[in-house]
Amino acid sequence: MSSLVYNSPAKKWTQALPLGNGKTAVMVFGGDRVERIDFNDSEFWSGYPKNHDNVNSAKALKKVRELIFNGKYSEANSLVASSMTGNYSEAFMPIGSLKIKFIGTTTTNYTRKLSFDDAVMTINSGNTKRECFVSYPHKVSVYKISSKNRFSLSLSASTKVKGEVNTEKDMLFLHGNAPDFAAPNYLWTKLFPIRYNEGKAMAFTLGVKVQTDGKIVSKNHSIKVENATFVELYAITKTGFNGYDKMPEVDSKKIRKIVRDNLKEIFDYDNIKSCHIKDYQNLWSRHSLDLGQRECDGERLLELAKKGELKKEFIGLLYDYGKYMTIQGSRDSQPMNLQGQWNNSVRPPWSSNLTTNINAEMNYWGASRVGLNECIEPFYNAVYEISKRGEATSKTNFGMSGFTCNHNVDIWRNTSPVIGSPSYMYAPTCGVWLANEMYTHKKNTNSIDKKTIEIVESATRFCLDYLTEYKEKLVICPSTSAETTFLANGKSSAVGIASSYDMSLVRQVMKNCLECSESAELRHKVLNAQEKLYPYTKADNGLSEWADGFMSTEKGHRHFSPLYCVYPGNVVVEGDKEFDWAYELFRYRMAHAHSAIGWSAAWGLCLASKFKDKELANKIIASFTSRSVLENLFGYHPPTYFQIDANLGFVAGVNEMLITEDNGVVTLLPCAINLIKDGAMSGVIVNGVKIDFIWKNGEVISIVADKEISIKNINLSDNIITKNVNILQK
Repeated sequence: MSSLVYNSPAKKWTQALPLGNGKTAVMVFGGDRVERIDFNDSEFWSGYPKNHDNVNSAKALKKVRELIFNGKYSEANSLVASSMTGNYSEAFMPIGSLKIKFIGTTTTNYTRKLSFDDAVMTINSGNTKRECFVSYPHKVSVYKISSKNRFSLSLSASTKVKGEVNTEKDMLFLHGNAPDFAAPNYLWTKLFPIRYNEGKAMAFTLGVKVQTDGKIVSKNHSIKVENATFVELYAITKTGFNGYDKMPEVDSKKIRKIVRDNLKEIFDYDNIKSCHIKDYQNLWSRHSLDLGQRECDGERLLELAKKGELKKEFIGLLYDYGKYMTIQGSRDSQPMNLQGQWNNSVRPPWSSNLTTNINAEMNYWGASRVGLNECIEPFYNAVYEISKRGEATSKTNFGMSGFTCNHNVDIWRNTSPVIGSPSYMYAPTCGVWLANEMYTHKKNTNSIDKKTIEIVESATRFCLDYLTEYKEKLVICPSTSAETTFLANGKSSAVGIASSYDMSLVRQVMKNCLECSESAELRHKVLNAQEKLYPYTKADNGLSEWADGFMSTEKGHRHFSPLYCVYPGNVVVEGDKEFDWAYELFRYRMAHAHSAIGWSAAWGLCLASKFKDKELANKIIASFTSRSVLENLFGYHPPTYFQIDANLGFVAGVNEMLITEDNGVVTLLPCAINLIKDGAMSGVIVNGVKIDFIWKNGEVISIVADKEISIKNINLSDNIITKNVNILQK
């Protein structure tokens, strides 16, 4: 049994524990006298569909290119910022909180445990036991309190958005509306950052039904239960979201009626729990990693890691936690955003949107490897919607075919640049990254379909139109490298020529297109363009970040964008001279890195594994576990933020340490550090093949695959047991 255990209640949000079913998400504090449960709904966002495309952008593009080709980078940077912008994305909103005050319960021998094996949170306190889970089959959140002695409680609710609370007999309703606009949290001086002045934003309802053997007393804004031995709370969330391109329902009374009708049925606790566990275990049990983690004291393991005493059980626990959050946070609704589906602020970090210059993609890096293809469906659906919306942006902003997308995307699928520095604002190849990411997962699970091919072809067409000539080669221009700048003529600029990041995205989507497209015309264009693509070049510190040797002004920059070609892309592999250049740049970045940003460390771990650098992998894991997780083991981003990409990227990083693949050939234990020299992994997926393997003392002693697979003869025992394995000699 793998589980996370604490011996005291949460006093703040970053100590509470997450549950969810992909649409409804909750944070449970486990309070002994007063319980708090925070609710989110993945479809609850501010705003409504808006068109931020910029008709002046195409004209500005021509002038920007002229300036860049004439060495006037700073002037080009200013023109991009002033003439090629759109507007801010909207923000992911919290629904509200339930508060339960207990009377007659005791608080001795307190524990709260979150089981990753059945996705049930259990709180034991004196004579009282509480269980909480969020059911995917029944679309309901469940919280049960039971005691050998009779007790009483009161139930109330509150919200940080515009709303009110009403009760009807055994039901409590929190309902209202999202803001019409929510400014990003980094706009510190923005006047009226939260606005309700238009009345166009979606309505919401959180409804709770009480079942008990006690007496229910309903008041105007709260419910009291008296003299009970059990109380069961069944909660449903619903919003007025009607689709990314449709106006939402704004009448909260209509939403409340739907919720009320759904709550009228009698809920069977045992049946709901049984169905929940069966559904969850169907996903969870497909894959496992055994590093000795069982019932783990999260506080103790975290404290030891901070002291430099990292335990392998902590690595296994964090891995299971990330896998658990993927199942709980991503089913058939919206994809996981910067905070998954768990957010307690009306101005969350970076609006808690889909940040597509790394974070949205990283959320799913490890998912198909561990057999969770169903959990990637919300991502697939979002990418398709983004591709449809991005076709309009491509046509309006550039007069080009295919689809484009920039770095900030919300539920309304805004694909235009936001307002701000071109270092992050201008990123038109983010749609290409999304297409590449979707294709990678579909290829890994042997599930490439017409929609996937359509998206890859659309992204490829945009690249073919956007590429322009420079020194008789095709380049992306203006070209950025995520969230950084270079110096030219003593001035800073984010826009240059042929960043390794942009050119790698182009190479990857063209490679994917040639693999899957049946369009002879498109394939012909791709083959011609490939021959003329601007080559990678080497600078003083390794792979050059832009053409002409320009490098990031920040030596230890958090983004490893120039190394996309190695991971998560695979257009540069071991044996290529560019691979050695990339490794040199990676070591240079790592030598100057100092941040505790969790997602950056996770990406670094994936890269260290690709480069088979155990020394750096060990350093990164030690830093991640001691500096990049919060008290409830949520991923950390300075100064105080939670970002789920750290948790989910860590899963991918551990996967790459243990099993990696290039061009159809698998390597086992490419970067298994001494701390995890023994272990077992089962059900890991590589190119549609399910693999189980066991290792001891850094050597693989058993490999069983369900189909034929080629594996390099590296780290394999002389007496290895195999099935369906073709061992390739060094």
